[in-house]
Amino acid sequence: MKTNNVLKKSLLSSVLFIILVVIVFYFIFKDLAFKDILFLIRKANKFYLLLGVLVMFSYNILEALNLKIILTSLGDKPRFINCYKYAIGSFFTASITPSSSGGDPMALYLMSKDKLPVSHSAITLLTKLLVYQTVIIILATTSFIISFKQIVALLGNMKFLVFLGLTLNILVFTLYFLAIFFKQILIYLVEILCKLLKKLHYKKTEALREKINLQVEEYSRAANILKTNKQIFIKTILTTLIQIILSFTIPYLVYLAFNLEGASLFKFITTQAILYVSVSALPFPGAVGISEAVFMKLYKTLFNPTILGSAMFITRFINFYLFVIITGILLAIFITHDNFKKTK
Repeated sequence: MKTNNVLKKSLLSSVLFIILVVIVFYFIFKDLAFKDILFLIRKANKFYLLLGVLVMFSYNILEALNLKIILTSLGDKPRFINCYKYAIGSFFTASITPSSSGGDPMALYLMSKDKLPVSHSAITLLTKLLVYQTVIIILATTSFIISFKQIVALLGNMKFLVFLGLTLNILVFTLYFLAIFFKQILIYLVEILCKLLKKLHYKKTEALREKINLQVEEYSRAANILKTNKQIFIKTILTTLIQIILSFTIPYLVYLAFNLEGASLFKFITTQAILYVSVSALPFPGAVGISEAVFMKLYKTLFNPTILGSAMFITRFINFYLFVIITGILLAIFITHDNFKKTK
């Protein structure tokens, strides 16, 4: 992976992301006075807001821990600080690219700069992805089943967004599941797809077949690590479960910061799981704009209407915008430091 390509794409994505954020913030503050948000923040219990920030720091720390666990199982000896670098690089780039598509390439690039074997890096990222997707689908599907009637009533026509997001995520999970346990079935399905494309006179059918089969082999190798190293599988599952649940508690911490009561933590976690799965697969950088709109729908029975907009802004600022800024700065520091060491 060439340095210039990775950095140029990241820079372009950053510019597009900033433009999108400016547009979204314009529409937010058109109907929501910034002074009202500042007033509520001054009145809020700062302990819970600070706890929300610490939770987001723990999100990237747990991500780094998972990377270290998997890389160590492959025989590498990465420093934890380097694994943290890969985690924040992945978080930042995933946040500013459509469907989080830039996260793993950036992490792969950073790993290659630290002289980690490309095969080990790719397998590590695929293994992490398999575990993350498994945990998030189980949480989101369970939450959706529990809250189905209420979700449909709250979202109105936007309920189709939830159905689409859940369907896309389940489809991805199914492909991963086939790659893990039924590789031959997946290869057979690829052959059917390629035959169909040939009949439609698609010129790059063979190249597509090779690319997909190669990807299937990589997924299969990553899956074998989990199947043959059950301790690694259990550790990464538990770490990922804690990581995701902690991040889903942030709206509840904002709720407590406003001195509200009556709604359970469980309710907030299931609601946030549904929100996440609704928007994560959509081709928008960081799901900017979509996440805010779905939040306003899903949380309108949990927050008072007079503070709903402010609660949405504060939640998104803590669990997304603030950490895009922080991880972007840290990533720049890491890259500058690495380049300085190399030059020296």
